[in-house]
Amino acid sequence: MRHFAALLVLTAASCGGETQFVRVSGSDLISPNGEKLMLRGINLGNWLVAEGYMFRFDQGPASTREIDALFNDLVGPAETERFWKEYRENYITEADVAFIHRAGFNSVRIPFDYRLVGSGKFGLLDRVVGWCRHAGLYVILDMHCAPGGQTGTNIDNSWGYPWLFENSEYQRETAAVWREIAEHYSPETTVIGYDLLNEPIPQYPQLAHLNPRLEPVYKQITAAIRAVDQNHIVIQGGAQWD
Repeated sequence: MRHFAALLVLTAASCGGETQFVRVSGSDLISPNGEKLMLRGINLGNWLVAEGYMFRFDQGPASTREIDALFNDLVGPAETERFWKEYRENYITEADVAFIHRAGFNSVRIPFDYRLVGSGKFGLLDRVVGWCRHAGLYVILDMHCAPGGQTGTNIDNSWGYPWLFENSEYQRETAAVWREIAEHYSPETTVIGYDLLNEPIPQYPQLAHLNPRLEPVYKQITAAIRAVDQNHIVIQGGAQWD
């Protein structure tokens, strides 16, 4: 398998004609007005994927599940559940989105944990996508935490190994979640596209045997998306931390 810093794959939406969606032409992104689009973007990190270093937990819990375990130890499960609900409701506000636009950005990338968007759970994402539409910001949806984990480190909230590439059921679940997301957002022109897996497969020598398994997983996910959505760009990041 060849590894790319990023692959942009687009099917029917790139085939000429006018479109309201951002599309791909060669190595360029093309805006709906036909001009090249240069993204000036920022991540909405630490919102739908909490990470210890963003909490400034020096040498402390790193992944979301580790942070959650700490909070449960400190204040108990009921207070921890209440905290996360209020945290996710308030961490990103419409004022934040407006500020991002005023600061000169034209896009945001939203990292998410698959656990928070599958099975019809789109309320938080829908709200922010709506704010971005109103502010004139494009959105890239990024699966930071895939079933089983695509990285095996704190960023994917897994159990210390990229089990996604070892387990066909995790792969089917990942494709199914992406299909649901794509079906939900297929008419949404504010969304540029879908970043399928954040930073898959680190460069650690013991994980090198997983590299050839990345492309088949991407093909499975892309096929699931294209079954319901021909409008959006599919972003496939290369192995070794993208």
